[in-house]
Amino acid sequence: MPRIDPIAEVKEDHGKVRDLLLDIMSAIKRRDVTKAFELLLILDKLGGPHFRFEEEVMYPAMKRFYGEDYYLRLLEEHDRVIRAAKQLAETLGKGSITEEESERLIKLIQNEILPHPITCSGLEILMEKLSPEELEKIAESIEAGREAEVPLLEWADTIRARKA
Repeated sequence: MPRIDPIAEVKEDHGKVRDLLLDIMSAIKRRDVTKAFELLLILDKLGGPHFRFEEEVMYPAMKRFYGEDYYLRLLEEHDRVIRAAKQLAETLGKGSITEEESERLIKLIQNEILPHPITCSGLEILMEKLSPEELEKIAESIEAGREAEVPLLEWADTIRARKA
């Protein structure tokens, strides 16, 4: 049995991502760029290890359930999230935003980032059908990714084989 419960860890990560995204949107609506950027950095640190274990171990292990087309769709969702996160970082990194930028960033989060944790949470029910050995590999990958502490945007630019 894995040292950690990978299904519970995935669920917990998705809840954290949801909450961070909602908090980022709230800060953006208030045009509190400093708070929004701080929260984005937390999300970046959480997202790197999470996307990494999903792409390197979890998605391939589950491909037999949902097939190649859906597997590619999940990778494309990651591409969209990465591109959107880069846009968020670039805009928030300026230190201030206009009302128009605020509205654009909210829509960017709503349309390009928030749908992914919602979609991906559904995979938790398929994880229950994985073998103990597959779950152990996912658990090990979760732990290794967290230990490596490579943020999402750094991972996407330096380690990830697929470019967004």
